[in-house]
Amino acid sequence: MKKKRMNILWAGVCLLALSACEKDLPVYETEGAWLNFVYYDYNGDQVTATENVEETMCESHYSFVLQSATKGEEIQQDTFWIEVSTMGFLSDQNRTVELQQIATGENDAVPGVHYVAFNDPQLLAKSYVPAGQNATRVPIVVMRDASLADHDVTLQFTFKDNGIFKPGYEAFATHTLYISDKLAKPGLWDTYYCDYNFGTYTPAKHELMIEWTGNAWDDAYLEELFGGDSGYVTYLGQWFQQKLVEENAAREAQGLDIYREPDGSPVSFEPLSWGY
Repeated sequence: MKKKRMNILWAGVCLLALSACEKDLPVYETEGAWLNFVYYDYNGDQVTATENVEETMCESHYSFVLQSATKGEEIQQDTFWIEVSTMGFLSDQNRTVELQQIATGENDAVPGVHYVAFNDPQLLAKSYVPAGQNATRVPIVVMRDASLADHDVTLQFTFKDNGIFKPGYEAFATHTLYISDKLAKPGLWDTYYCDYNFGTYTPAKHELMIEWTGNAWDDAYLEELFGGDSGYVTYLGQWFQQKLVEENAAREAQGLDIYREPDGSPVSFEPLSWGY
């Protein structure tokens, strides 16, 4: 009987403690809203901790030459989409997202020349988080100016405080888009350690990979490729080496030189060694 009374007393103490804890829980009442760029790790999982953000995640590359070759037409203007997510309460209305350029002092992209200005009304009409949602893709319209044939340009940007949203965590609040009119190394090339499958990146090699497979070999394709069967990636690396041998032999039979880099060195798909 004494033991039973003790159990009842202990249960009452626990209930009182739980009740006290519930009263002490803070109520989320923050009315502000913030924006973050969405980054993904090597495994394709969304990065949620700021300390896990790597520099390559914060960079993207757009090549007019690559996209034109992929789509089979000469592109003069195109849309690059970047994924963003919100912090704070959801809204029952569409909420406009505004970006603003950050000057880097290193061949900065010029609005109206290399990209459509972020405050362009037609662009802003497509830049919003839909009602009831906490994520969207924001358009950046790039333009094929003649100056891109001479040098690439850098478009670094962040979120503008527009009275609706403010920039979120610093690690997720800045992104850099490199715009070019030549083949450029995809942003995910190093992320997926492509040098250890296909050899050191070169534009000449990139062009052959596109021509021989019909795939873009851009970030989207690399993400799809490395998210699948790793055995197929290994096979492709070996296939490129054999394909190069066959193509070089065919060229020599026609009296042509083998495939070479601009500096005269032979194109090679020999993968780098892991060193262990």
